[in-house]
Amino acid sequence: MLIITSGRGNIDIDAYGGAIAYAYLLNLKGIKAKAVSTGNLNESITPSLLDTQYKLDNYTKSEEDKFIVVDVSYKDFFDKIVEQDKIVEIVDHHYGYEEYWKEKLGEKAIIEPLGAMATIIVEMYEKENLLEKMPIDIAKLLMAAILDNTLNLKSNVTTQRDIESFNKLQEIVKDNDFAQKYFMECQKVIEKDFLQAIKNDIKVEDIDYSLPRVIGQLVLWDKTLLWKNKEIIKQALNEKDDKWIMNVICLKEGKNYILASDKETEQNLEKILEAKFENRSNGIK
Repeated sequence: MLIITSGRGNIDIDAYGGAIAYAYLLNLKGIKAKAVSTGNLNESITPSLLDTQYKLDNYTKSEEDKFIVVDVSYKDFFDKIVEQDKIVEIVDHHYGYEEYWKEKLGEKAIIEPLGAMATIIVEMYEKENLLEKMPIDIAKLLMAAILDNTLNLKSNVTTQRDIESFNKLQEIVKDNDFAQKYFMECQKVIEKDFLQAIKNDIKVEDIDYSLPRVIGQLVLWDKTLLWKNKEIIKQALNEKDDKWIMNVICLKEGKNYILASDKETEQNLEKILEAKFENRSNGIK
């Protein structure tokens, strides 16, 4: 059995939707596959996307299992169920470990600089001439993944391939208001439990010696929610460390707002981003 999974900890709609869509594709081809995750689902996976027949599968370990890992290629971040010597494919859009996996897996290391990993899955369907057999709810999962990871197709990581894949999914879904509906639903999920939404997307990584290891991120439709909940943000991040960075993406404005725990972190960020903190309440725009 092929087990398609992603990272440990918190997973987003790109990992969730991509794993489910890839498992569905393989089963269409007659290859037994399951989409599995032990991670926590973050707020990008909305109630309407969870409320379909296409979900993560139950998993019982078998010695015969092989693993496909999607949306992550740093081995220390893999789901705890993954046995690294049984990985047969990596599908990711984050660069940094592509040479390592190409040495191990050859052409089965599919790591490409795209806005969303879901774009690769859409292209796989197209290559197999199976786009017309993609269910609408699978297409919605992949559309949401592309929207979320490219910030409504407006971020600088968005590629023409992302846009083309999104347009092909739009032909299946046939809902011109899907993006607005999706992001508004994300916001409603966040509003219900703002503290948990923050905790669901906190990463602890050693990226740069001059920056904190604790990094939070949140995508909002309207920044008003950010200013109302600054103290909750501080509470969530301070539980991890007293030094942190919080990146808040406001889709309505098409801007990022960055909060930092202290003046030293602010100054380091100003050098790296060539930007300036307006004040401690507004962050970097």
